Amino acid sequence: MRLGFVVKPNDGARLQSIFEVNTCLWGGRFNPIIPYLSAVPTWWERQGVRFDTARQIMNGYVDFFEPDFLVEAEPGLGASLGYDANRVLQLDDVLARRTDRGRSGVGLEVIDLYTKLYREEFQFVRRRPNGVMHATTNSPFRGFAGCLFGAFPGAEDRSYFQEAFEAAFEPTRIELTAATLEQIYRARGTDQYDLSALVIGSANISVSYADRGEPVLFVLDATQPRDLLDFWNLRASRRNILPVPVQWLDTFAGFCRDFIVRGYRPLPGNPNGVMQRVTSMFSRSISSGEIDRLHTEHLRTDVVGANVLQDWYPPIWREPPEIMARSPRPTLEAMRHRSEVALSDQAHVRFDALEPEFAERFGGDHRWANVVRIRNWSSADDVTTVFPTDPRVDVSPRMNIGSRGILSTTEGLVAFAEFKGESHLWEIPTGAAAISAWLKKRGITAEPSEAGRPTQQIIQTLKGFRGVSALAHPDIVRLLDHMARRPVTHAAHWQEFKQKIKNAVGDNIWRSRVFETLVDRKAVELGYELRCPKCGSWSWHALAALGPEVSCALCLRAIPFPVADPSNSSHARWAYRVIGPFALPDYAGGGYAAALAMRVFGGLLSGLSGPEVTWAAGHNLTFGDGQRAEADFILWHQHKDIGEADRATEIVFGEAKSFGKESFKDEDIERMRMLALRFPGAYCVFATLKEAEQLSKREVSRIRKFAEWGREYHRDLRRTRTPVIMLTGTELFAPYRLDQAWKDKEGRHAQLIEPAYISTARLQTIADLTQQLYLDMPPYSEWRQQRWEARRKRRDARSGG
Repeated sequence: MRLGFVVKPNDGARLQSIFEVNTCLWGGRFNPIIPYLSAVPTWWERQGVRFDTARQIMNGYVDFFEPDFLVEAEPGLGASLGYDANRVLQLDDVLARRTDRGRSGVGLEVIDLYTKLYREEFQFVRRRPNGVMHATTNSPFRGFAGCLFGAFPGAEDRSYFQEAFEAAFEPTRIELTAATLEQIYRARGTDQYDLSALVIGSANISVSYADRGEPVLFVLDATQPRDLLDFWNLRASRRNILPVPVQWLDTFAGFCRDFIVRGYRPLPGNPNGVMQRVTSMFSRSISSGEIDRLHTEHLRTDVVGANVLQDWYPPIWREPPEIMARSPRPTLEAMRHRSEVALSDQAHVRFDALEPEFAERFGGDHRWANVVRIRNWSSADDVTTVFPTDPRVDVSPRMNIGSRGILSTTEGLVAFAEFKGESHLWEIPTGAAAISAWLKKRGITAEPSEAGRPTQQIIQTLKGFRGVSALAHPDIVRLLDHMARRPVTHAAHWQEFKQKIKNAVGDNIWRSRVFETLVDRKAVELGYELRCPKCGSWSWHALAALGPEVSCALCLRAIPFPVADPSNSSHARWAYRVIGPFALPDYAGGGYAAALAMRVFGGLLSGLSGPEVTWAAGHNLTFGDGQRAEADFILWHQHKDIGEADRATEIVFGEAKSFGKESFKDEDIERMRMLALRFPGAYCVFATLKEAEQLSKREVSRIRKFAEWGREYHRDLRRTRTPVIMLTGTELFAPYRLDQAWKDKEGRHAQLIEPAYISTARLQTIADLTQQLYLDMPPYSEWRQQRWEARRKRRDARSGG
């Protein structure tokens, strides 16, 4: 269970209580502490520049750590963070008291864990010390001791935690001083002083860090609550963080220099001479004027290249730019199990919950969490595997049948335990059902649009986006549309149809089975075409309908089957006929463009493991105030890559057009603008089967104005208001991957995709590149710099230069 504690950064007493509570919880040292800020204090940024608002910072901590519950140190501190009221607790609600009857806390208390460790390991007599210690002090460093090693509640009705700890482990008691702390640090990795109450409380949890793990000496003021809060969160997000009180830096100087010299060594496995180094990081309470002096006098070594000084605190609350590598929080795991389940028509999945074997069967509704990751390995793409990631509210719809809701995080879907031996029954919704329920929760009514129904049928008929790849050629789309426009029959001679498909795909290995896909998946159906001897018209007849006589589809007269000369193509011939949504004129009512556009996001973006998408075809949306809008497709898109944590889900709205001369009109732009205002930060996609040179100047101008509006900075989101993606036939008809299609096109497409750091796996990158390619816009970085320069000139003019 991950609890997020909200406290004022200068409230030392309540911060100490938070340390005590987390000492008594399984995995408590990984629970984040969110600083409550009514305004950004002057000490937050060392240079005094305020890059973020107080609300942005608090929400940034939530987005980074994604706590399952909020715990307020004072009532009302978490009110602005948007959590369901049922998942906002008070500090006194977490741990159960000795006298409590019928009430349990939240999270799994360590008592069961202590019992397991004692029975399996610590009850036996050892030849060497067991390494368990309990460091305490009554000095101003009491908070530092609790933050670093853990502390137990002093109240009589919660004293049983410390009693159990001492009974199980017989810890060595240590009075924390500069000398004893240095002794503990020098004994790291040995049997002596290696286990504190906080460390033992995380037993049986595997921790996977995403950073390189280079050590950090964190110099802090051990009496400042805000420095203790910063260290706590830094340790919860990165490995090898060693705190050094600035008050004891004189004593620690020798140890610190030795630590820095030992840490300066070649990076294992790297043959290019890359070195690991120890970073000397200074907390925000230490003034800039003191940092250089303290570093020079106590930390700097004579080893060239070994000294690294960092005077800023890592902004874990701020999403880094796309070009920078992320340092996500570590993954905590106690147990893992993988199941493969065949979905029934009702899409019900039953699985057993995972549980710590040492826990008592009963003891509370929220003692641990199961994180469920759903992957779809079938050819059907309408199984919902991605939900909007927001730990503040439950996933909609409720998939956990007969139980409470589920949280959606970047790790996966989070379900809470009620008791041991529990079994889950989940109903996995289709993308359309999940997205409609999500919109309904926002007060928006969604109904399938007239254009959305054929799009849905096309994807389902072709069994997902891989099947939609059979449409990924302009000649194939035109051929199917031509057949749909043929009066009466909607058919083409079978040899002619097969040859045209072959001519279109050529020898491209990614299109080698287009004909078979269209036939096997029932986009077309084989039948017999007969010419009526009375009216001279052709009519197509399914195989099951053939007999000695058939009826003319036009004049309804009987046509005798040409048994005497069945091979005479002037009277009869085998033919394929488009059926279902493919028989609709105007390019399946626009369904081809929408299906191919969604295929770009569901199958063509680069990346080792690719993205996951949940999709819904066209919907009419009615907002609470009566306004209406339409989207040709809606996507939940989540980037996934091997070796990297999943990113937050992105919302995508799309407008898709076929080959019309003047497709994108003012009303289309206004519908997308309405959606952009209702869903800040969502991506707006304009997709067309036409190539860029076929777009009219007015179409490009309309979309460009909207894209420039969308590039404006949204302060609460800390990103552009509405990134716009422009897709043309180059992207929609790409046979394999988007980046390869651009390389094959050569010219400016190949130039933009050539740099190794460019990745089309990021939607933000695709938005920037397609705006340059098709809307004649400068790169976003240049555009932003121009805006800054213009703003600076206006400011200088107002101030008289």
